[in-house]
Amino acid sequence: MDVIELLSELEDIVDKGFEIPFVKKSLINKEQVMSLINDISLQLPDELRVAKSIAEDSKRIISDAQKQADAKVKEVEHKILGLIDEHEITKKAVANANEIIAKAQKDGREIRLASLKFADDILEKVEADFKAVNDRVKQCRSELRK
Repeated sequence: MDVIELLSELEDIVDKGFEIPFVKKSLINKEQVMSLINDISLQLPDELRVAKSIAEDSKRIISDAQKQADAKVKEVEHKILGLIDEHEITKKAVANANEIIAKAQKDGREIRLASLKFADDILEKVEADFKAVNDRVKQCRSELRK
């Protein structure tokens, strides 16, 4: 069953509950309701679980990109120290190091921005799914109150 059908079943249980006169309260089967709530939880979009995983992956990707950039910087620094004695080679090494650093920083930024965009897109979809489910729950509750 999908979430809508489960909510409809929940609505039926509430509608069929024994109504206590004058207090506008109803007695319902708690086990049935809890079972349906559990089923609804299991039917929530996989995007919720995926979004959490993506957020964690995004952090890991950013961390890995930073480590790679740091490793490149250390590599360049090591090369510079090895070439410091030769003036012409030192100039070339500095230029090369700057290019490597700039590329590593650019790559790191691009990886970070791409992972943030990807996570944001997934979270936007999850937000829309949550809104749809929330709107349906509000509608069901409103109908229940009528």
